[in-house]
Amino acid sequence: MTRATFKLLDLPSFADEPLDEMVNYLNKLNYSAVKTKFNKKEQWQAISIRGYSDDISNILKPGVLDSNIQGQGLMYTHLYEQPECAPIKQILWHIPANFERIRIMRLRAGTKISKHTDKVDKEIKNGNIIRIHAPLKTNEKVKMYLWEDKTKIECNLQQGRYYYTDVSKPHAVTNDADFDRLHLVIDCFINEKLEGMINEISMF
Repeated sequence: MTRATFKLLDLPSFADEPLDEMVNYLNKLNYSAVKTKFNKKEQWQAISIRGYSDDISNILKPGVLDSNIQGQGLMYTHLYEQPECAPIKQILWHIPANFERIRIMRLRAGTKISKHTDKVDKEIKNGNIIRIHAPLKTNEKVKMYLWEDKTKIECNLQQGRYYYTDVSKPHAVTNDADFDRLHLVIDCFINEKLEGMINEISMF
């Protein structure tokens, strides 16, 4: 079965949850630049909630982009238990999957991420891991673009919802807002229930 390229998932919205305290806390932390040639100005940044290190600044994984991570095993960082970040547990609780990496990803105001794919991650490429975006701070001036063959799809991911995106296909993001976009980005090990949710009714 061919998966959808982009899908709003039928999961409970967290749009009415009070997120301002968490967003303000997260924006005060020191982020690591995402390691890619598409990020020369370091406008695209991340910190780790769950990964292969207990250091929130270590956002890498073994075997990807010449990472020096030595396969310590997956673990949560201290942010998972941080009182200001309590909404993250509730957001994750609704997703019927086991998790690989979980990151907060920030795109600076007035910047963009050029067209690229995430096939460098073999588990993303082969479909064993799928990526869910849960926007924490965004608005209609933040756009994600995905390409289905040669068709360009423009998407506005709304705060408080869950979105599957096939990042093995070309995609890009522009942030024309006057604030930094913040997403909780959740890499999930695929299972039958998730597969069904993604392909239930494709948006495109």
